Amino acid sequence: MEPVYFQDGNYIYECKSSPEQQGGPLNDRSLKIWTEDVKKLLDEQQPTAFRYIFPVNRLDNSNRIVLEKLKKDYSHVDIQYYDCDSVDNLIKALEKVKSLPGLVEYIKQARK
Repeated sequence: MEPVYFQDGNYIYECKSSPEQQGGPLNDRSLKIWTEDVKKLLDEQQPTAFRYIFPVNRLDNSNRIVLEKLKKDYSHVDIQYYDCDSVDNLIKALEKVKSLPGLVEYIKQARK
């Protein structure tokens, strides 16, 4: 799936998923390729924060190791990630402050 980006101030949100693995973990090889793309984005854009959203996938321990390495390598950027189990909390938070309605709608559509 092509990355979809949303921006709010100096925060960048990216949605990625493996629809063929809906409800399951991400393919580690794909995730490593995706995080290399994210590193380029972070170097170019230099955001304050980056949110990685996986609306239809769960993250396993191997996935978390890859993402924690990204966080460590870019410790100057507030990086958080959300899998399909935690994305509901993100949606509620964004709806509460009426921020990024396009992102909320995208996530809802991706999860159908």
